[in-house]
Amino acid sequence: MILVLGGMCQGKHSFCKKEFPTAVLIDDFEYKIREQLKQGKDPVKEAERWLEDNTGSFTDITGVSSDKADRIKDMGSDSVAEKPELVIIMREVGSGVVPMDREEREWREAVGRVSCLFAERAARVYRLLAGIPQRLK
Repeated sequence: MILVLGGMCQGKHSFCKKEFPTAVLIDDFEYKIREQLKQGKDPVKEAERWLEDNTGSFTDITGVSSDKADRIKDMGSDSVAEKPELVIIMREVGSGVVPMDREEREWREAVGRVSCLFAERAARVYRLLAGIPQRLK
């Protein structure tokens, strides 16, 4: 698994399409985290479960069509984290002004914690700023 992080409109998708043309891209994972919080779920536990599951429902994740889900399952590894042709794209949301709204702060914290989990498990991690990739891991 490869993790690509960056702020809004920083070139994450263009970089991934150029650098990993045959990979399955899962983008905007932070929206799935918002949905999980609204359902009263713990996004970190859900992400841990998802990373270890090769047979789970990938179509539950925003941006994953049934075709993408089938491609992910066909990659052959026992866990999502070990799939080399899977790229997760996430927006960095922790920098900047701290929101007044409690739910928004909780969402940002959950996104940060899930990003940390993904970065720990990923084989490679990139951060993009102004279209320039920086390999972190």
